[in-house]
Amino acid sequence: MPDVRAPAKNMATVGELTAALEASSVEFSRVLRSVADRQDYRPDSEHWSFREIAAHMEATQVECIYVRIRQIAANARPTFEFYKNDGWDFSDRDLRDSVRAFNESRGRVIEFARSLSAERLTRTGQHKTFGQLTVGDYLRIDLGHDREHLDDLNQMIEKLRAQP
Repeated sequence: MPDVRAPAKNMATVGELTAALEASSVEFSRVLRSVADRQDYRPDSEHWSFREIAAHMEATQVECIYVRIRQIAANARPTFEFYKNDGWDFSDRDLRDSVRAFNESRGRVIEFARSLSAERLTRTGQHKTFGQLTVGDYLRIDLGHDREHLDDLNQMIEKLRAQP
């Protein structure tokens, strides 16, 4: 299994990136399922809950990553803003449903990326924050996003366990 903590920038191929994304999905799912009975826990009022993080990750896969890599691969030469779903009300989303939907969408992302020809993998889009991006570049961003939230989740779990 690929190390989900390995630097994504050192991964050269879509195969390596998608394998790392698969491993990251497994870890993300395991961590979130372990706290499903405490899905509304948050360490402080400014922090997202486990439920909100799961729903955020689901929305990011469905509305951002999958859509954007398809646009890049289609040679649409898209221009992207920074994707944000901060401030959305995710209170109606059950953590388990979000994890399931995240995994389904992540599976579509991985399957699509692996199906692309070498020529389609060289196509680009322009991101206002990250500059010119290929599908592989977007997968690296996605993996980095996973790692940021995995680190945050692990810190949240430590705080939860430290409670009296």
